[in-house]
Amino acid sequence: MKNFKNIFGKRLRILLTVFAASFIASCELRPDLPESGSIPDATPPTADFTYIPTAEDFRVISFTNLSEEATNYVWDFGSDGVVCELIDGEMVCGTETTTTAFEPYAKFEAGEGTYTVSLTALDANNASDEVELSVEVVDVFVPLPVTVVNGDFEDGTNNWKISFSNGWNNNAFKSSTDGSYNLYDGTDNGSSTGGAKWDASISVGSLSSSNSRVAYQPVVVSPSSDERTVKYILEFEYAIKDDVATDPPEGRLVIADVVAGHYTDGFEAYSQTPRNEAGVATDLSLLHIEVEEQKGKGEFTVVTGEFDAPESGLVSLMFSAITPVDVYVDNVKVYPAN
Repeated sequence: MKNFKNIFGKRLRILLTVFAASFIASCELRPDLPESGSIPDATPPTADFTYIPTAEDFRVISFTNLSEEATNYVWDFGSDGVVCELIDGEMVCGTETTTTAFEPYAKFEAGEGTYTVSLTALDANNASDEVELSVEVVDVFVPLPVTVVNGDFEDGTNNWKISFSNGWNNNAFKSSTDGSYNLYDGTDNGSSTGGAKWDASISVGSLSSSNSRVAYQPVVVSPSSDERTVKYILEFEYAIKDDVATDPPEGRLVIADVVAGHYTDGFEAYSQTPRNEAGVATDLSLLHIEVEEQKGKGEFTVVTGEFDAPESGLVSLMFSAITPVDVYVDNVKVYPAN
């Protein structure tokens, strides 16, 4: 019995020794395990982006980064695009064709065309993904809309007044309830609306006096540039009474002017028009319209005229009249020509 126990004990010790040696060997051959709490990189980065032209220059493209699971980025604009940066509100373009910015700008100097742009997105483990897209550069310029304040004259002379250094009246015109039957949106009101009125007592030209009046309003349009001439339309309605009266030498006229710049002196603005003392238009005169059809009170005619926006984008509208009878202006609008 004693021998049996000794034999069994020896065999058990041998088995334990073999097991321990096998365990140690297996541990030495096993690769390092992830640290406690670590998560395998099951979501590698994906690269993606969209783009739009900037409002100031269609050749300068703003890129929006849509990449996911990434921390670093490399943009390549090819040989035709250079990296730009917005600094203190000014777009500055260099000569580099690549950048690591998150959402860069790039300028394609050649203008309209199709350009290849690539974006490589990388994560913290240096896993990467690349996307290559064709970027369409087209001239999609949209001119600024213009709001003529109180263009239907329903608010009397408000927003149409300016002081005159030559002594003319600054009240712009006489308010009237005999304006066009059309509302500002062009729909028929069924009866007359508010409007602006001139008569002999407030006329300009040969009928000028200290009571002469000119309606004035500054507006802002999209500026023209070396790359683009921006065109706008001036539109208004007018009516001239056909009453019997002694006409001045000029006849019966409703006058509309558009001049470049904004003014604090109405006479300085008026001096830019062909009706100035010299009788010729200056370089700042953008549009001059004189209409004379005498259809009678309440019979309005729509008039349009096209003008080129100045490089400043600052424009002044003026209305006046030379007439022995009542004339009316209504629904003044300015809008892009295309």
